[in-house]
Amino acid sequence: MKSNTHLRLVVFILLSVMITLLLSCAALQEFTNVQKPRLNVSNVRVSDISFEDVLLSFDIDIENPNALSATMSGFDYDLLLAGASFVKGQQTKEQTIESMGKSTVEVPVRLNFKELYSMYQSLKNQDSTNYTINTGFTFNLPILGATRIPISHEGKLPLLKLPNIKVSGLQLKNLSLTGANLELKLNVDNPNVFNLILDKLQYDFKVNKKSWVTGVRDQALTINQKKNSVISIPISLNFLQMGSTVYNIVSGNESINYSLNGNLDVNTSLPLLKQASIPIDMTGKLNILK
Repeated sequence: MKSNTHLRLVVFILLSVMITLLLSCAALQEFTNVQKPRLNVSNVRVSDISFEDVLLSFDIDIENPNALSATMSGFDYDLLLAGASFVKGQQTKEQTIESMGKSTVEVPVRLNFKELYSMYQSLKNQDSTNYTINTGFTFNLPILGATRIPISHEGKLPLLKLPNIKVSGLQLKNLSLTGANLELKLNVDNPNVFNLILDKLQYDFKVNKKSWVTGVRDQALTINQKKNSVISIPISLNFLQMGSTVYNIVSGNESINYSLNGNLDVNTSLPLLKQASIPIDMTGKLNILK
């Protein structure tokens, strides 16, 4: 009787050891067969755009093919234009990708147009340009440890440009001993592939640091893509109030020093850029046309 009991105990122990070994082998096999997560660029979109900069958002799908979870510790990116690095960065962002699971991580990249045109002069005359973005995601994986997985994507970047505003002329309409009427003409050029609607113009025009006219023009004016238009601003001068110096300037033939300050509010046909405000700050010389 004791012999049978002893035998059953030995068999139980052997079975327990065998099961433990089998489970350990299965677990070890899971560890030794660790695969790197798979990455895919699923979507690229313009999240925000203005005349100053543009925000590109890259959605990266991450698939974990392992029976164990994987932890992402962060990512880095390097955006290239014409084969040269233009903007790069990195972000620490911990995220767990469950076993056999999927997740999506957004990589935001913001580009400044002023810096872009300063570095690439030829892009000033282009409406878009090709880019390449190289990204890398770092994961903490069993056995493999910290592992960086690279992925690249190519696409097109839209290029926006500020409307070009300049004083194109100052025309004398009539002149008397007590006053004068003139017309200031501003040329507004739209270099973009979308329409501009000039909504409101606030202005302060000075000659020799003395204000000749201030005001607000709120008549809407549409400037089609790649076109220009002229805005006329009437100026009425009272020599009795402004002095004989202004009369001498208007009646003379010398060029004048001017400054134009203000703000131009515009609407656009771009869905992400419905409204924008453009500051005006310019100085120069011109002759009064008679």
